[in-house]
Amino acid sequence: MRILIGHNHYQRPGGEDSVVQNETHLLKMMGHEVETFMVSNDEIIGFQNKVKAALQVLDNPAITAAFDQRITNFVPQVVHFHNFFPRLTGAIKRSLDRRIPTLHTLHNYRLICAEGSFHRHGTSCVRCVGSSLRLPAIQRGCYRGSRVGTFFVGRVGRAYRRLFLSHERYLTPIALTEFARKQMMRDGYDPTHIAVKGNFAPDLGLGEFAREKRILFIGRLTRQKGVDHFLRIARKVDAEFEIIGDGPDRQDLSQGAPPNVVFRGWLNREAVIERIKRAAALAIPSRSCEGFPMVIPEAFSTGTPVFASYQEPLNELIENEYSGMLLPVDDEAAWVAGLQRIIDEPAFGRRLGNVARGIYEEKYSPAQNGKQLVAIYEDAIARASMDELYRVTHGLNHFAMPASVGSERRE
Repeated sequence: MRILIGHNHYQRPGGEDSVVQNETHLLKMMGHEVETFMVSNDEIIGFQNKVKAALQVLDNPAITAAFDQRITNFVPQVVHFHNFFPRLTGAIKRSLDRRIPTLHTLHNYRLICAEGSFHRHGTSCVRCVGSSLRLPAIQRGCYRGSRVGTFFVGRVGRAYRRLFLSHERYLTPIALTEFARKQMMRDGYDPTHIAVKGNFAPDLGLGEFAREKRILFIGRLTRQKGVDHFLRIARKVDAEFEIIGDGPDRQDLSQGAPPNVVFRGWLNREAVIERIKRAAALAIPSRSCEGFPMVIPEAFSTGTPVFASYQEPLNELIENEYSGMLLPVDDEAAWVAGLQRIIDEPAFGRRLGNVARGIYEEKYSPAQNGKQLVAIYEDAIARASMDELYRVTHGLNHFAMPASVGSERRE
């Protein structure tokens, strides 16, 4: 299969970039012909460039033209976008206008929530779900505190909805969880046209049998991620609490932190993996709706249980007292009891870790995830093949059978 992958890198690398890299490598290892079309937000620096990016949020002519030429040269059978905001909106439209089966992974909730995680001032917020104009978000400046920026984010969301309605046989969003699919449905999208596939992680190998008395947090240091809650818990648990990451709240959080908390900052990948393999548990005390944290399948692959806030979609990914524990958001007593138990009862931690490893092999390994992804591609091609214009444009007589997917390039 010939696959063209499009992605708009953020200025600060994150989990989405890792997913793109992992899936691209996996598809190539499976024998598919893959090319990538990457752009970056690194150029969007300074007031003038930010204004230009906002004005071109629905179509950057230079980028769209370059993408169109890549399609002409490569002749992909499917195009798969990850993040397209803010510079690839025109590219996804061009792919659809050329009647190519086009997929888009929904890494966050920004198409229906300008903030991206249904979170505002420490509480959940879904006021914009089902609202076409997203006026509550504009009034509050939910995108980076800017009403103007929020307006342009809303424009992208409305443009995407129009593409979904006008190209229903060619556009297949991929939700990371059932929760994400349901939110799109609540916003008016047809859920039968949305695929569901979570992230995967390379097999990092099982961690240590005897774990250190250490609870690990990995991520951005903000109140939204529950790091302040993590520090309060640390005062009452007989263990080391280790924080890997950085963010705008680091200075405030580090001041007055208890002596059993260690701030590591960002570490290289090899060091992070080693810390996961030796930790008693990984903690995700988030207050906002996560997408699909990459650290969960990574931890599971090492046999490290995950303790997370009991909220969607984390309760899809972790089974309470089976592969980890789900604890009420900000319930200090429950978190203290759960984390102290895994420190005091190593056998309990090993049982959770063994189950987590089994779930990784069943759901989140490269082999299983690759099968899911290719099946989604084949379904998208089959849907597109129902349209006569697709067959005429590409000179195909039949494209529904998987055997035709690996056919030779047509000039």
